[in-house]
Amino acid sequence: MSSIGELFPKCRKLAYDARQQLSMIQQQQRNGTGHVSVTDLYMVLEELNRQLDTMETLVLRETPSQREVWKQKIREL
Repeated sequence: MSSIGELFPKCRKLAYDARQQLSMIQQQQRNGTGHVSVTDLYMVLEELNRQLDTMETLVLRETPSQREVWKQKIREL
């Protein structure tokens, strides 16, 4: 299993990708065009959710002072 420090950048990238895909889908709906799939967005969100669950488990391995820092970072994602 990875450490929380290794997973955080991956989760941050997944969250960024999801926001980008959502923005493109919304733009497509306004313009009447379409090449980004809602299914793709769903898959990114599912992966992000799995990774966040893993991070919440790993946060318990951190020192008490670091737990709160990581919990806040996880909430922000």
